[in-house]
Amino acid sequence: MPRIAYLLTAFPTVSETFVEGEFRALLRRGLPIDAYATRNFRESTDPSDPEGDRGLEIQRSPYLLGVEIPRAALHFLLSRPGRTLGALLAILAGNAASPRYLAHAVALFPKSLVFARRMQQRDTRHVHGTWAHYPATVAYTISRVLGITYSFTGHAGLDVLADQTFLAEKVRGARFVLTCHEATHANLERLAPDSSARIHTVHHGVTLSQIPPPGSVPRAQPPEIVSVGRLTPEKGFLDLLQAAALLAKGPVPFRLRIFGMGPQRSALEREKDRLGLRGVAFLEGVAPHSEILQALARATVVTLASYPPPDKNMDGIANVLVEALACGTPVVSTEYEGSRELLEGGHLGSLVPPRNPQRLAEALQSLLSDPLRRAELSRQGRERVERDFDRERNVDSVAALFRQLDLVTRESA
Repeated sequence: MPRIAYLLTAFPTVSETFVEGEFRALLRRGLPIDAYATRNFRESTDPSDPEGDRGLEIQRSPYLLGVEIPRAALHFLLSRPGRTLGALLAILAGNAASPRYLAHAVALFPKSLVFARRMQQRDTRHVHGTWAHYPATVAYTISRVLGITYSFTGHAGLDVLADQTFLAEKVRGARFVLTCHEATHANLERLAPDSSARIHTVHHGVTLSQIPPPGSVPRAQPPEIVSVGRLTPEKGFLDLLQAAALLAKGPVPFRLRIFGMGPQRSALEREKDRLGLRGVAFLEGVAPHSEILQALARATVVTLASYPPPDKNMDGIANVLVEALACGTPVVSTEYEGSRELLEGGHLGSLVPPRNPQRLAEALQSLLSDPLRRAELSRQGRERVERDFDRERNVDSVAALFRQLDLVTRESA
């Protein structure tokens, strides 16, 4: 049976549950898809799943010193020397302007050949990269070697804005390109205007059947403010702790719960103690997605304090905010392109300037002390998700693009 390959960065990862959700939804629609992980990295929080495959069959990346790499390289150098060397020269020339991307392209090329060999054996006829940087480069390479089509998804700062080396070439060669919000769509159109017809915006969305509906989970007492993200500087958790310290001087009691792990955890623990937030702010670490959803549903307010870092590694539409709205929980976010789009310019939640703990504290205080406003935002937020971020509806658009490929036509015929 002709197959489609889905290239992931790694699996599972706590920060990419939206990719897994899309992949599973496509499988449920009967599409012949195989998953490939370009890194041997597992970030599992489920002790009952020590292998970290979550019930899926995942093609793992080969080790650089393993026998599979020289075998695949020899196979393609003998059977397709022109295509193989042409693909290598294309990615070397295309990434030459970026030392970081060039190093990754060189490291990924032998792994790409192994994946190409596996895909060849499985009669794979299309390959899709789930990010615009490294997975899309691997998809491009495999496409060149095997002579098949490819596509990819571009998200936000990490893979579209931070470094656009070789990105225009990947857009122009793709059968189609998916984006998860309008700002990314516009950036890709500016980069490759001749390919605008092949760029499609499809929000990731959430599976509403997995989300506790509004009112189904009792709100926490005292009120809880919840934030979720990797503990890195650009996520703004130091700013959030400072806002919590200001908020603690007010009349409304609350707890702040921060979910996530990362290199800034020790600094956050020290800052929490310095600000006198023991018993108020809690660093909860990593939790299973089901527990995160329960925490979002129990929360009084969900907040993100992200800010644009120097390398432009900014969020798109943060999935945790979509999940919070689906739970009927009001949100406060720093203002950037993704949050403006999701919250419709501030009509569906509070937007505050980045790196401004005072304004963040004021917005949180305003919602904590206004139950009528929270109730209205709860209703409007849920309606917004049902209208535009229902994964089961949105993924139909993605499935339709895959069904237009020649392999699906031949298979179904």
